[in-house]
Amino acid sequence: MLMMMSTAAHAQIGVESPDAIRNAALSFVRAHLPAQSSGLHIHLDGPASGIHFPRCTKLKVSYFGYSNPYGNQTIKVLCQAPSNWQIYLPVQVQVDQAVVIAARPLTAGSVIQAGDLAVVRRNTSGLSGSAIRSPQAVIGKVLRFGTLAGQPITTGMLNAPDVVHAGEQVTLYAEGDGIRIATIADAIENGRPGQNIMVRNLQSGRIIRGTVTAQGHVVVNF
Repeated sequence: MLMMMSTAAHAQIGVESPDAIRNAALSFVRAHLPAQSSGLHIHLDGPASGIHFPRCTKLKVSYFGYSNPYGNQTIKVLCQAPSNWQIYLPVQVQVDQAVVIAARPLTAGSVIQAGDLAVVRRNTSGLSGSAIRSPQAVIGKVLRFGTLAGQPITTGMLNAPDVVHAGEQVTLYAEGDGIRIATIADAIENGRPGQNIMVRNLQSGRIIRGTVTAQGHVVVNF
């Protein structure tokens, strides 16, 4: 009996605890999350209790593949001494944050109003665009495509509203070589800031294409 206990104790000394591997992986994930992160849920799978690894005195942990700290990731745990072995552990980091959602179905091209929105706490790690936390950042913007009620609103779903409208007169600036000339033009198309639209120069009658500014002017470079 004493010999059996001694053999078992010796075997246990030479085996790395699955809890130690797991704790090393969790510590690595927590250390690579942004400072003052809140609303986080970390789910780490493994290592299985029935799998035994030799005792390790030098563990190295790293991301395997895409190193975005949120969403579904893979953690690589590598033993560098006294023997070499490695294991890959799947981990999921969920982030619960206040996000802006559509309070009702909205159609493409809608100019968003305050009543179209609601704020809820939601897991944002799987969103395909940047989550928006304040309704004020959304109100007045234009939806690029339709949404369902309860769908989170992300930055990639929005366009700035038109600041130039077809048929309106706009200030047309021609710029180049330190020179800036202003004239009046008729807008032929609607336009958002940064968009290129066609306008008709009232002085020359020429139709030209220029870039809309945030102030509702149109600029042409020469």
